[in-house]
Amino acid sequence: MKYLKTLSLNILYTIIFFIVLSLLLTAMHYYNIINAQTLAITKIIIPILTLFISGLLMGKKATKNGWLEGLKISLIIITIIFIITLAAGQFSSKILTFYLILILSGIFGSIIGINKNT
Repeated sequence: MKYLKTLSLNILYTIIFFIVLSLLLTAMHYYNIINAQTLAITKIIIPILTLFISGLLMGKKATKNGWLEGLKISLIIITIIFIITLAAGQFSSKILTFYLILILSGIFGSIIGINKNT
């Protein structure tokens, strides 16, 4: 039960962090603080950073198999994003590559998180 609570809190933190950064990015673009090229780059960096931090938090709570904890949290969040992408009708082969990068980011974050524990 404790693991499920940790997992759900981590997913909630990840979604909140992603939404806050996305809204901040949108506001900065709306007020012409950043240009379109910077917007395109940060739209890629924000999900990668978010899943890395999510994996890091999950890895800090784990006692062993940090990469597996990162894989679990990444797959859950990727599934949520995948469903939203399918509902929006914006699915392409480039997105699958981006999802793989996101999964690797979560795994890498949890590996670092579990090593920070010791």
